[in-house]
Amino acid sequence: MILLIFKIVICSGLLLGFYYLFLEKQRTFKFNRVFLLSSLIFAYCIPFIKLNVPTNQTKAGNLIFGNPTQELKKQTILSAQTLDLTQIVIWIYVLITLLFLLKFLFGLLKLNLLKGNKIEYKGHQIFLVDQAISPFSFLGTIYLSKNHINENGVDERIFLHEKFHVDEKHSFDILFVEILKIFSWFNPSLFFIKKAMITNHEFQADEYVLENDFDVKNYQNLILNEIAFTQKFQFTHQFNFNNTKKRFIMMTTKNSRFSLAKKLSVLPLIAILFLLFSRKVEAQNSKEEILKVKQDVAIPLNVENVTVEDKGILKAFKNPVKAIQIKLDTIKPKFVGKNETDGPPPPPPSKVGQTIAEFPGGINELRRSLNSNFDTSVLTGNEGLLKSSLNLTINAEGKVINIVAKGDNEVFNKEAERAMKIANGDKVWIPATEKGIPKETVFYIPMTMQFAAPEIKK
Repeated sequence: MILLIFKIVICSGLLLGFYYLFLEKQRTFKFNRVFLLSSLIFAYCIPFIKLNVPTNQTKAGNLIFGNPTQELKKQTILSAQTLDLTQIVIWIYVLITLLFLLKFLFGLLKLNLLKGNKIEYKGHQIFLVDQAISPFSFLGTIYLSKNHINENGVDERIFLHEKFHVDEKHSFDILFVEILKIFSWFNPSLFFIKKAMITNHEFQADEYVLENDFDVKNYQNLILNEIAFTQKFQFTHQFNFNNTKKRFIMMTTKNSRFSLAKKLSVLPLIAILFLLFSRKVEAQNSKEEILKVKQDVAIPLNVENVTVEDKGILKAFKNPVKAIQIKLDTIKPKFVGKNETDGPPPPPPSKVGQTIAEFPGGINELRRSLNSNFDTSVLTGNEGLLKSSLNLTINAEGKVINIVAKGDNEVFNKEAERAMKIANGDKVWIPATEKGIPKETVFYIPMTMQFAAPEIKK
């Protein structure tokens, strides 16, 4: 989840930076609007898009899981009342999200509480507000103070400006950003993108007014006069000081001759971001090719009745100079003699009245899930024999509340922890019990990975 948030924040930040550097001062208003909206959609979707990458077949390791053991923990009132860091972060997120939701609802309520009456003017809905406000629009309605109505109607420049916002449905752009802010308020780019959107909307509306043969200076004086009545509304476009200077400059700015090149430069940027932030998945070409490559193996140790083929596999683990060829269906119990491996001894029988914690689907299902989620690409392939012990703390409700891997190789430990977290997800274990009472327990799973060197031909 942290990696996902990181990708969204960084990707949206890079796209916003590109906008400020290359597009903000260009008179490519329609393109800029599409870019700002698309950049948000792209940043929030790209971490979920899968990108097939060639499989690195030179680093196939043999992942082995030993027999699990467990240790019941003595629970105290203090430990039961202690919140872990994850719970604290979740509560902080929920609290701030609720605050942004309340702010969103309050913004809508504030618009609905305006007092006045509706009229129709040149085919558009106008809400005449009793109090003195600067003109603005929201969805399909133009909001004007009653002072803006005279014997000649509404000032044509004001009407055309707000009419353009309504016709182009600019309010939906702002609502889209505001909804994203409720659930992803942690992304600072959203606040800047909203400002950039509103400014660009104003550029578009100003251009539309001036295209109707109105004098630029008179129009600028009108904007300055309306600033005095500015009132803050969350979802609206209004005359205000924040973007007035930029608007005045843009009214007299000519389009750059490099505007087309700057627009085309978006394409390589999108390609680079796609490669950086998409979800990488190892590509598999065909079943025949897969069968030629050693697969990660998840097998329990220290059992009996070994087959001839299995003896060859286990001997290869001890002799890394020999290549091994593993079938795809190797995730099953293997039976070896007592001295065939160096794995941990079988778990001692449970004490009277005690039961071991159980993963949904059983321990073999946990092995399969761990094996499929373990990413061997984080390792160089030259480590030789790696060992680690995965320690899971499972509370009395069957929830995994802590995962720690202990071993000599920190990279191997971290990947084991990551794979175990994915394997558990939101699953609920059948908790360990003592005399029929669920107990918190520490569940130990030994892990070994053996990298075998290529076969030496004589």
